[in-house]
Amino acid sequence: KCVVNQGTGSLIIPVYNENRKLVGWISRLVPGQEKRYLYSKGLPTSNIVFSLYNIEKPKFLCITEGALDTMWLDQNGFASVALFGVNFSKRQEELISRTRTEEIVLCFDNDEAGQDAMKHYDRFAKYFVVSKIQIPKPYKDVQDIKNKNELEGVINNRTIL
Repeated sequence: KCVVNQGTGSLIIPVYNENRKLVGWISRLVPGQEKRYLYSKGLPTSNIVFSLYNIEKPKFLCITEGALDTMWLDQNGFASVALFGVNFSKRQEELISRTRTEEIVLCFDNDEAGQDAMKHYDRFAKYFVVSKIQIPKPYKDVQDIKNKNELEGVINNRTIL
């Protein structure tokens, strides 16, 4: 459960590991600040896949860069996890490879880093069908797509890599 820090107005998002153990938190700062996110000291981001503990056996699993993107997809009925950025570690690959799904859908941001990252996710091809979405301009990421029908269209029109 997320909470709002009454002093700063920041959204505090708890982070759990695959065993449902609380391992830290993410603070989403209010707009206009230099940094957008702060992580709790010692949060092992390269060893965690955000929201993985929620995944059962979806037909496809969306992978995003950030927790808010994953939360937005989940609220709209799409199984999703986040990597804390565009790179993923061997440990994150191992955790995701255990997921019982048929397909991984890359839902990275509509910026240069996000688009470049999609080229390097062939490591998942040995486990799953890998596809990607194309976020239409002017949207930056999936959470910017507020219309559920439009979001469904973007996900359903994914391209297999």
